[in-house]
Amino acid sequence: MRLRWSIRAPVKRYHVLDGCGIFFIAMKGDDRLAAKKNPLADKAYELYKDGMKLVDIADQLGKPEGTIRRWKNTYDWDNERSDCKANESERPKRTKDKKNGKKLTPKQEAFAAEYIKNGGNATQAAKDAGYAEARAAITGCENVRKSNISESIAEQMERIEKEQHRDIMSLAEIQERRSMIAKGMLRDGEGYTPEFKDQLKAMDGLEKALTIAEKQRIEREEKEKREKAPLWTIPITDITSDFVEIYRTVHEAFAGEIDVHEIVSKGGRGSIKSNFWGDLAYETIRQDPQAHIVYTRRYKVDLRGSVYNQFMKTVIRYNDLDNWDFKQSPMCAVYKPTGQTVMFVGADKPISLKSFNVPFGYVKMLIHEECDEMAGVEQMDNIEDTFLRSDTPALDIKIFNPPKSKNNFMNQYVEECRNKPQTRICHSYYYNVPVKWLGKRFFERAEWFKVHKPLYYRNNYMGEVTGTGGGIFDNVEERTITDAEIENLPFLYYGLDFGFEHPQTFEVAYYDEDTDTLYCVSEVFAKRCKNSAFARKIKEYITEEIICDSARPDAIAELQDWGFNAIGAKKRWGSGKGRDYCWEWLQQTTKIVVDPERCPHLAHELTTLEHEQLADGSFSDAYPKLDEDCVMALIYGLNRVIMESRRNNGLYDDEIDEDEEEEDDGEYED
Repeated sequence: MRLRWSIRAPVKRYHVLDGCGIFFIAMKGDDRLAAKKNPLADKAYELYKDGMKLVDIADQLGKPEGTIRRWKNTYDWDNERSDCKANESERPKRTKDKKNGKKLTPKQEAFAAEYIKNGGNATQAAKDAGYAEARAAITGCENVRKSNISESIAEQMERIEKEQHRDIMSLAEIQERRSMIAKGMLRDGEGYTPEFKDQLKAMDGLEKALTIAEKQRIEREEKEKREKAPLWTIPITDITSDFVEIYRTVHEAFAGEIDVHEIVSKGGRGSIKSNFWGDLAYETIRQDPQAHIVYTRRYKVDLRGSVYNQFMKTVIRYNDLDNWDFKQSPMCAVYKPTGQTVMFVGADKPISLKSFNVPFGYVKMLIHEECDEMAGVEQMDNIEDTFLRSDTPALDIKIFNPPKSKNNFMNQYVEECRNKPQTRICHSYYYNVPVKWLGKRFFERAEWFKVHKPLYYRNNYMGEVTGTGGGIFDNVEERTITDAEIENLPFLYYGLDFGFEHPQTFEVAYYDEDTDTLYCVSEVFAKRCKNSAFARKIKEYITEEIICDSARPDAIAELQDWGFNAIGAKKRWGSGKGRDYCWEWLQQTTKIVVDPERCPHLAHELTTLEHEQLADGSFSDAYPKLDEDCVMALIYGLNRVIMESRRNNGLYDDEIDEDEEEEDDGEYED
């Protein structure tokens, strides 16, 4: 059966850019559909004559904008145009590459003009533009695929179509026409169903081109939004006073104004740490099109219920969920306009971390949530080595609620970071947060704990390090002891604990009996150090009485041979409870003042040593026998003071066994 088109009806031609050629979809005018003219078209025409815009007409009639536009062109609502303007518009204009701002070369401009003129023959266009005939086919195809040339062709075609009162089909119109073809609803002027194979192929190409154009449009709009958007986008009403300074620090670091690489964000419950950093991660994605974010937890199973949901809540709060694609495997959030990602990774599979990478750009923020649960600082360092490799400004963020124990690696890490120039520490508090954010009940519970369980309140709500309940010394005061104070001390005590693999330590202290205060003023600390070398370190005290660990009589004899006034400590007094009593004596003093600059290792032990925690959560009564070398040296130096105190206090009912006093079986030995 031969198919014929009616020559009476005006023909509408859709120009379609696809790969290496242009397809022309010939569309019938009044007779292209078997159905009669839609009565709404006349109503739409009247509204159009009254000056109403197409989009407003579509809204009023409940029709797609593309349908109204098709009626406008099909029924020739605009029947007058300027021939001069049309002729002028057909001249190819020299355009710029949207991507890099470079103009098309003269040959590329000629190619675009010939391509449009000959109806989409890329090979012929290349020849006519002056390219070598031997490579015309390859060159033509390559030119069409180049984004700057194809975009220039598309823009010129779109301009010509609009100025000649024709339009390229929209994506909605493509789907509508496909549906009509599939249902056999399209007919020619004689009522026959023509072969639409070529049109379907052309529409496929057009759809692809329009999709790319739509993506480019979104990217342009996104870029314009970024350029117009203010640098500081988190409303002041969404953060507390605790984060104002650190917010400024982050922007200065990203701008390269200060050399900060790491921020430790700590605080108690309800201090909105996660909210603030979630807002900042969202802001960073929106402001820097090359930036990506990585969140970590120690265990992958904890990601969804914490950082993943938290970031989704942030996006929802900013009413921007339509621009994001939240995926489960791999767990990430993709910002659709640019393809930027927020990745959520677990640190429990370190080998798998090496496979993570970003498709472009760089990781600008690495956020370790609940980092005190990690296996240690080294685990986070390994993750940082994986993701933070660019020379561009990037931040490593560590967020945690301080555990009770001073021995926790993050609590110790915070102390180490206080003097690091490239690290900032931020502490936030719940009481600076508006009541409506956390709820009245949260504040009521906090106040109840403040009164009834103050230790729990200080750790859980205030973020203070209070110990695990197994802390030994709560009477330690760390402060600077001046030279003038030391000069005014009437005398000093000197103690020495021998060692080699474990530290050999020497402590200098003074005990004020009137105020029951112990002052620790100096120390010498060494590992894997021979006795002779250590003796040279303390030779300034050669005339002072030094009370040593009596478990090493050989070492004491060596010191005596070298001229030191060294003696052994008395140990097994009080029915063998002498060691325990020494620790209890230190606990019971009103105050132990230690200078962390003069005695850093002793200060560390006094503030971190704890009783051993048992499996049921309770604590052993035994005192530590490891990592307490400085404390033992201090005890040895105070040997006579503590023994005399024991007699006066009568802590034990049994008398001192003089024989045991002289006997030394090394019960103190560490």
